[in-house]
Amino acid sequence: MNNITIAGNIGKNPELKYSGNNLAILKFSVADTSGKDANKKTTWHDIVVFGEQAENVAEKASQGTRVVVIGRLQIENYEKKDGTKGKRVEVVADEVAVSLRWGASDPVDRAAKALHATVIQDDEPPF
Repeated sequence: MNNITIAGNIGKNPELKYSGNNLAILKFSVADTSGKDANKKTTWHDIVVFGEQAENVAEKASQGTRVVVIGRLQIENYEKKDGTKGKRVEVVADEVAVSLRWGASDPVDRAAKALHATVIQDDEPPF
């Protein structure tokens, strides 16, 4: 079985394109960082998403969004500009979700939550 799960931050805004038969294709990279201080290591993963899910992710995720990607590894062979052969490893996503591990990463979301929290009075019921 060829499954991989990656949690990390999107490096730059995802690029949404359409194939000749109008299939949505979304590509982006995810930075997976482990370790601390001098032992910190970041690995970049190329992600590709297809179809309706590609459109959904493009609408909801952007640079800096923390995501969890579940998919399979795919090795793509290609020819470089100098004529030599190269290989690219991509993760073909079966599922992409926003990670809530550290809460809202969007400053607007954080501000809205803070405002909502200050509006609730102590004498109001909690429901």
